[in-house]
Amino acid sequence: MRLLPRVLLTTSAAALTLTGCGELQEISGTVDKAQACLEATQVTTQIVGQLTSLRDNPEQLNQALDEAATKLEGAAAKAGDTTLQEALEGLANSYQNLDITDVNSAVDAAQKAATDTARYVSDITAACT
Repeated sequence: MRLLPRVLLTTSAAALTLTGCGELQEISGTVDKAQACLEATQVTTQIVGQLTSLRDNPEQLNQALDEAATKLEGAAAKAGDTTLQEALEGLANSYQNLDITDVNSAVDAAQKAATDTARYVSDITAACT
């Protein structure tokens, strides 16, 4: 008779521990997602602010887009949400795929980056809400 209460107690403790771990992982995932959303907002706001001023400077525009892409990839890596991760990686890839060789291509790239940012920001916002 004494063995049964001990088994029940041990099983109950294990179940509580596992439930607690699951909740901690869920909370951690939520924090990671919130952090990724915050970082994405900061990066997109910053790059949109830079596009107009850097469109006549191909080298600086390319550098700013590369830095933004790197930050977005970092946020995607810890997003903890597939939809958010895909949106962040998509925007990062669009920045990396811009071909900037001269002033004319920089102007075109700045316009494309602005358009792509607007498109992906709606996906990012939807994933963050």
